[in-house]
Amino acid sequence: MSSRQIIVVEGKHDEQKIKSIFPNVECIVTNGSEISKETLSLITSLSKENEVILFLDPDSPGKKITEKILETKGSYKLAYINKKQAISKNKTKVGVEHASVENIKSALSSVKDIVYKDNSITVEQLLKRKLINFPNSAAMRKHICEELYIPYANGKTFLKYLNLLGISIERIDDLIHEQRS
Repeated sequence: MSSRQIIVVEGKHDEQKIKSIFPNVECIVTNGSEISKETLSLITSLSKENEVILFLDPDSPGKKITEKILETKGSYKLAYINKKQAISKNKTKVGVEHASVENIKSALSSVKDIVYKDNSITVEQLLKRKLINFPNSAAMRKHICEELYIPYANGKTFLKYLNLLGISIERIDDLIHEQRS
């Protein structure tokens, strides 16, 4: 059985934007951060035999929805668009619907597999690299998040994303080195 590609988005305008670029793709709309148990169940069920890509808004509600979906431990991929690339023209809203066609295509071509591998990178490793609890930590994490196409996050959530996506400490070291060069 061949798998279909299904993109999970936050709202109907996000779905319309995606379908304007990829008319044949299937989307599931979560209808905001109060995602229903039925929708969560549907997404999890579909992930068993389909490629389900989480492509939610780069804001707090989008992160909350992503967390809720990841808690189901389904088989997912993560697409992410930078917040700067998803701001409305009047600069009052943030969402996938406001991103350019090029930025959406770039995000969807850079999806990452969720691997649910705990503790491959440790807090101690992040401390050693000054990625948490140091004056410039937030800026360094932001750079790394942008380079990896993952949501910007505080130290604890950053660690969680790195491990969920199976990103190696060597890859982090490379990005730190590039930033300092």
